[in-house]
Amino acid sequence: MTHTAARVERVFWVACPVILFVVMFGHMTAIVFNALALMALGVAAAAWSPERPSLRHWPLALPIAGWAGWSLASVAWSMYPSISLHAWCDEVLYPLVSFWGFWLFGTQLRRPEPVVAVNWIACVAVAVISALNWGHLQPPTPNTFPMHFYNRVGHTSTLAVFSMALFAGFMLRPRWRVIGASGIVLCLFIGLATLNRFFWPAAAATLLVALFPLYRRRLPLALLVIAVVGAAGVGTLELSSRLRTAALPPATQLHDLAIEGHQVYVPGSLSAIGDTVSADTRPKLWAFYVGEAERHAWVGVGFGKPLPGIVYRSEMPASLLAVEPQALTHAHNLFINTWLQTGFIGVVLQTVLLLCLVARFWRLRRVKPWLCAAGIALVAGMIAKNTTDDFMWQTTMLAFWAFAGLLLGCAEQARAPGGTSTETARGQSTAARSEQRREAPTAELGE
Repeated sequence: MTHTAARVERVFWVACPVILFVVMFGHMTAIVFNALALMALGVAAAAWSPERPSLRHWPLALPIAGWAGWSLASVAWSMYPSISLHAWCDEVLYPLVSFWGFWLFGTQLRRPEPVVAVNWIACVAVAVISALNWGHLQPPTPNTFPMHFYNRVGHTSTLAVFSMALFAGFMLRPRWRVIGASGIVLCLFIGLATLNRFFWPAAAATLLVALFPLYRRRLPLALLVIAVVGAAGVGTLELSSRLRTAALPPATQLHDLAIEGHQVYVPGSLSAIGDTVSADTRPKLWAFYVGEAERHAWVGVGFGKPLPGIVYRSEMPASLLAVEPQALTHAHNLFINTWLQTGFIGVVLQTVLLLCLVARFWRLRRVKPWLCAAGIALVAGMIAKNTTDDFMWQTTMLAFWAFAGLLLGCAEQARAPGGTSTETARGQSTAARSEQRREAPTAELGE
């Protein structure tokens, strides 16, 4: 059984690099599901292997069980259970199984950089597509090669944030520093090409956390990095806003920042940011969905991102739909969406899961500071990017948990003696003690 399980686990060497590549693109569903099938096979083999720790000792086993169990239970009271079950598989089951699969894979890797380079190659391809189609990436996009494989701008900018954390954690080492730094630059270019305004705050948060080991003992350098990243973030946000509004007629450009009817002074050099904030419909959208969420405050209306829009379609004011035609898609905030779907209990369980992931990385800060910082940066960037929208579904959710599992597995593999992961070492030591107890009576009888 041991040798059979070990052989089956070799599927990780196929599934993980394939997922690292294809998650960056759209219209890759068939390849993704084939890789997920291999991933599930490897995870099942590891769960039954005596060389691996028991499933309850796997990372985040309890919070994952809590969040997965509650979100699955919400299918029972959903008005559209088939939609809820399909969404649960896409947003919970497949990503969290992949998290364990990538963690198991990471505990086996001695040189993770070549594997991460697969994602770097994918970023090069996305950057080339972005350059060739500059200014034409906003939907509707032509269904031609290579644009057919370009994911939507919101998802692509979110994936670029995740890849930055991956490159910062693995590829800023001496032999790979040029590739790692170029990967971060590629991600910034990809984000700029999407014209997604909220990419830049998320990118700034990710880089500030991920680069912490670089400047943690140099206060002047830390202040300089924060100032440069902050200025660059504001500047690129202004540039993205101007590029987005360049095609609008002058009458629609407000050049004032108004919040709830109050005028706020904005420097002329940041006028595009003022226009963007004034014209943004998200506060109205949040107010509507928060009011509706209070009707099912504890358990929600059932799992699935499109479900609240379907359930509350008749309640939405026509005036809101007039200014925001996409209002029925979702609430444009990760935690409000979770509250709508699974209630307050679901928000608590999801938050606990993310906090436990951060805590797991924090424990490794002295062993692998770069991987620890990258893992925390991944969570920080995800939350920052999905505060004003919610792209955490399908391949985007899959990428987040896959990257987190790879970072955690490699960090724990480096922590344990002899290059094995902490949990694997614990399982092996337990097995050794059991073997000694079994052999002790035999030795006494032989005497």
